[in-house]
Amino acid sequence: MTLKTFEDAASAVLSFSFSGALGPAKDKSVIYSLFKETDNSFTFMVSLCSDTELYTQPIDRYLVVLDRITGEIERTHRIELDIEECRKIFGCFTKSRITKHTRFTDGSLSLSYKVTCREYETEDEVQYVVQLRHHADVSSMNAIMQLVSSTIDPSVLPVPQVYPISDEGLQRTKLGMGIQITRFVSGIMGDRIYPSLSHENKLIFIKRLARAFGSLWNIPLPPERLIGELKARTNEDDDRVELSVGPDRRYSLGGPFGTVADYLRAYIRARLFAFQKQQGIDEYKSQYLKPVEDFVKKGMLNIPAIVEVIPVVPVNTDMALHNIIVSETDPTNIMAIIDWEYCDSAPYACAFPVIEQLFRQRADNGFGLEYPDGLSLREAFWNEIPEWKRWNESEAGTVFLEWFCFGLFMKAEMRPGDVQGEEKANFWAENKRVVEGFLAKYDS
Repeated sequence: MTLKTFEDAASAVLSFSFSGALGPAKDKSVIYSLFKETDNSFTFMVSLCSDTELYTQPIDRYLVVLDRITGEIERTHRIELDIEECRKIFGCFTKSRITKHTRFTDGSLSLSYKVTCREYETEDEVQYVVQLRHHADVSSMNAIMQLVSSTIDPSVLPVPQVYPISDEGLQRTKLGMGIQITRFVSGIMGDRIYPSLSHENKLIFIKRLARAFGSLWNIPLPPERLIGELKARTNEDDDRVELSVGPDRRYSLGGPFGTVADYLRAYIRARLFAFQKQQGIDEYKSQYLKPVEDFVKKGMLNIPAIVEVIPVVPVNTDMALHNIIVSETDPTNIMAIIDWEYCDSAPYACAFPVIEQLFRQRADNGFGLEYPDGLSLREAFWNEIPEWKRWNESEAGTVFLEWFCFGLFMKAEMRPGDVQGEEKANFWAENKRVVEGFLAKYDS
């Protein structure tokens, strides 16, 4: 079978992964991402894991190469960073010897190692995290993290110290993956502890995190007011971090966009494409796919002009609980916010999905019920940053979120087969409420 498109290749790599070639696949999901495409092949980064394994333990990652002509698997390669390669990398910036080199908890599409070094002169031990990233612009990530740490009080928004690799030949692994090195920060990941916190402790944590969001949004951007991926570089002459805005890569939206309306149109079209491709929601699609398609085909020319006044700011769109390290002794104390791969110049309200999870319980449908007293949690967050609360309650903020949430909620999650009764009836209730309300207001 000839592989003509990305979708053909993705289907082939999913079939291969579930065949058992990468290990037992029962009760596991496949995480995959296109690593490289040539005239002759597709190369995917692939892993198998259960929901409990993701973000909680190291996961084996593989490069799977598919021949475009035959459709067959050409080869597979387990991704790893060996100790010798690690020693060469660390020789660039530290006078120490590596005493321990072990796999560490990963991100969804990165590999991590925890490396312990002993200083030659003092015999002090220092621990680092080494991450292999195939998607991120590591030098830009490092510069953004350095900008944050140098301009924002670390007690408000702490980030790990980064160690840029000066030797260009060692900035990427033999497989071509970018390498980022940061200081190891001890603690517990926020998503593991937050749901079990008392309401009082949730309030303390939320107020602290609100100040972190607010401080990031106050970093000045270039005057052009473009919307897209936020890029950064360090000026070698004066060590000043310079910001620029490029096309969106995370969702392949293109750009950068000069207006909020253009950004919203691109975002909604991308979300419609994901909705069309979503599996296992035929019942939901039968009600909502055509109305949504019809609305999008009309061009979305009726986006109210008021959205153009919403502040465009630096937004870390993955500043979520799974990337927040809290103290083991005081889980309301934020020790570090990690993983700055997805930073944008965008309307501040694009952070809605990661902020909203602070007020809702976990759920398979992606939009769980609010915590008891969830309203007071939401109020506590915005009351802590009154400047942004005013924007959130403004007409511009309200209208922007109507359009943004239409894109966010139009694609429903697959409903598990064992869901019954009231839970089954309500599984897509939030999706339906948002989509129906939006179309009733704007599809004229």
